Amino acid sequence: MKKALKIILITFVSIVVVTSLIIGIIALVLYLKEKEYQKYSGHGFAYMHGYSSTDFTGYHVYDSDKLVKLDHEPSFVIEEEDEMPILDGAEACYPIYSAVAKALYKDIDKIEKQIHDSVENKTGNWSEEDVKHYQENGKIVTFTNSKVGYYRLIDSECDLFFGAKPSKDQLTYAKEEGKEIESIPIGKEAFVFFVEEDNPIDDLSSDDLRKIYSGEITNWKQLGGKNQKIVAFQRPEDSGSQVMMHYFMKDVPLKEADTVERIDAMMGVVKKVKQYHNENGAIGYSFRYFLEGLNQEEGVKILSVDGVYPSVENIENGTYPALADLVVSKLSDNDKENVNKVVEFLLSDDGQEIIRKSGYGGLKNNQ
Repeated sequence: MKKALKIILITFVSIVVVTSLIIGIIALVLYLKEKEYQKYSGHGFAYMHGYSSTDFTGYHVYDSDKLVKLDHEPSFVIEEEDEMPILDGAEACYPIYSAVAKALYKDIDKIEKQIHDSVENKTGNWSEEDVKHYQENGKIVTFTNSKVGYYRLIDSECDLFFGAKPSKDQLTYAKEEGKEIESIPIGKEAFVFFVEEDNPIDDLSSDDLRKIYSGEITNWKQLGGKNQKIVAFQRPEDSGSQVMMHYFMKDVPLKEADTVERIDAMMGVVKKVKQYHNENGAIGYSFRYFLEGLNQEEGVKILSVDGVYPSVENIENGTYPALADLVVSKLSDNDKENVNKVVEFLLSDDGQEIIRKSGYGGLKNNQ
């Protein structure tokens, strides 16, 4: 009897030990995967209800000490709330269209602050619609980024979208919905490549960059640098940077992006594109404003391309080879009068002043 109990006890303890070991191993694997995800998450959507990687304090219409302001009254002001076109945009464009709304929309600061504060503090008579606006970071001056915002535009949830041109998938979706996106250039921006600040390479040709991202060049030594593997990071599909990268590559196919797996409680294992992490041999790409205006990466330097550095002067005079149009997009059948008026304002001297002072190139030199 005692021998049987001893066997049962030993068996039970063994099961407990083995089970604990298995649970420990699983926990360690999940932890390491999460650490790897955090390492490569890059622009990981930490702000603005998960849509932004940037702390936009000071750039909201109700909290606007960082916004560019005109020193005079604009040529027109939209006074009625229901006549104000709904704005959305890419992360790097939020300071622009927020400044435009502050200039043109009467009392927009009070409109947005009332909804934000009532939902944030759970005070007042806020509705489910108010909560939706809160999650989209505004009722009229909204923010959901490039990946989501263009679909909102196609679905007529916003009137104007500020950013890079739409992706092929977004254009396809628009066509399927019987819609056409009209994109109007309102400024100029540089598409830039960046490396660790101690990388001896300062300049690369467009052809060499395409060879890196097609997988033909794999070591910095091939370009006159260190004998070091090139770790070439990409961006998620439908992001403004990835859309531009496809344009930059022309007919050269991008190599398959490295991915990292994340454990998601709702969706299981989710694969995400590995984004820039400042490690040995790393190279990444973005728009210049992300790095110089929003300080998105630390310990990096921007490369010249084909011997030309992406300064504002070289952006506006067109000598920098990897230029991108900053556009405002609308549906071609959107016939709201004030939508066209806002577009006209963006192309006016006042609109161009806001764009240039926000850190972008204007449409004309020396404007």
